Amino acid sequence: MSINFKEMTDRVFTYTSKLIEKHGPRLTGSRACQDTAEDLYQNMKKFADNARIEEFKVYSGALLGWIRILVGLYVAGTALLWFNQPWIAAAVLLTGILIMVFQFFLYKHMIDFLYPKKTGKNVIASVEPEGEVKQQIIISGHHDSARVFNFNIYQPKLYALRVVGGVGILFTLFLFSAIVAIAGLSYTFITIAAVFGSVGALIVLQLWFFASKKATPGAGDNLVASVMALESLRQIAKNKKEGKGLKHTRVTAISFDAEEEGLRGAYAFAQKHRKEFEALPTFMYNIDCPYYLDDLFFLTTDINGSVKLSDDLAEKCRVISERLGYKAVIKPIEFLTGGTDAAELAKVGVEATTMLAMPWGNSARAPVYHTPNDTIDHVEKEVVQAGLEIFFKLLTEKESML
Repeated sequence: MSINFKEMTDRVFTYTSKLIEKHGPRLTGSRACQDTAEDLYQNMKKFADNARIEEFKVYSGALLGWIRILVGLYVAGTALLWFNQPWIAAAVLLTGILIMVFQFFLYKHMIDFLYPKKTGKNVIASVEPEGEVKQQIIISGHHDSARVFNFNIYQPKLYALRVVGGVGILFTLFLFSAIVAIAGLSYTFITIAAVFGSVGALIVLQLWFFASKKATPGAGDNLVASVMALESLRQIAKNKKEGKGLKHTRVTAISFDAEEEGLRGAYAFAQKHRKEFEALPTFMYNIDCPYYLDDLFFLTTDINGSVKLSDDLAEKCRVISERLGYKAVIKPIEFLTGGTDAAELAKVGVEATTMLAMPWGNSARAPVYHTPNDTIDHVEKEVVQAGLEIFFKLLTEKESML
C-alpha cells in the first residue's frame, strides 16, 4: 500500500495544535483533559469500526505525593535524632523509604487513597481485519499532560544533584540512624547523625518544590503521540474501505489518560482486558516523548527497570528503523526516570515496547520536558514521520508472518 507519510504527519501536527489551542494544559481529572478525550473519541468514531471511552477512578497527585511526604518524614527523623531517639528516627525514615520504593520505584498504589479521587478517560478505537482476527496490534500515546517540574526550569543542570542527592542523603541518614540504634552507640554518634541530617536538609528540603501545581501544554509529552495513533488508525480504515485492509490483524489505537499519574489509565485498561490478551496475541507499539529524531530508541525495560518489556519487539523496531534510514538503538529505561504505559500491558502478557526520541536520563532530558515550553514547535516533524513509518512497516511484517 502507498501511504503519504508527509501528509499524515502534517495532519498530526495540525490536530495536535488545534487540541492544545482549544483545551490548553490537561491534568488528569480536569475538564480540559476530559474534553480532550471526548474530542479524540468523536474524531475516532467517524472512521473506526468501534470506538469508546472507558472511564476509571484516579487519585490526583498521588504519584508525586510521596516527595513531600518523604521531606516531612526526613525532617521528623532528623528532629528525633536531636532528641536522642535513634530507633524511632530510623523507623520514621524507613517508612519514607518504603513509600518512595512502592509508590515511585515500583508504581504501586500505596498512598493513592490519601489524594482526591477524580475521573480519568481512556479513548479506545479499533479497525477489524477482513477475515478472522488472529492477532492485535496496539498503537498508543497519552493525552494527559504533566505537572511542570520546577527543577527543569530553575538550574536544570543541578537536577541530578537535587533528586539523586536528596534521595541518597535520606538513605544515608536512615543507615546512620539504624547503625547507631542497633549498635547502641553513644550520644556523640547520635549527635553526629543529627548534624548530618541537619546539613543534608539543605538539599532534601528543595524536593518540596520539585513539582508545580501547574501543567505543561503537553505537546511532545505526549498529545502528539495520541494523535499519531489516531491518524494511523484513520489510514488503516481508509485502506480497508479501498479493499486493501489487513486480513487477520486487528489494529487498536489508544489514547491513555493518567500516564502522568503513574500509568493509572494503562493499569485500568490492562486489568479490564487481561483475559482478552491471554486469548489473543497482542503487540503494543507505545509512543512517548517523540521530540528529536537523532535520539530515537526503543525500551526493553520499564518503570525504573522493574518491568521487562519485549526484547524481540524492540529489536524488530530497531531493525525496521535502520532499514528505513533512521538510526535507532534499544536500551533499558534508566533508574529514577519513571515509566511508560507499555509497562502495565507488559505485566498482563502483551509484547510491548515504547518508542522514545529524546535524551533520557537523570543527567540529560529534552530542555522542554515537563516545562511550559512543551509546545508543538519543539517537536520535530521528522521524528513523527519516522514513528509512523516504523509502525506501518511493523504492521505489514506482523501481518505477513501469520
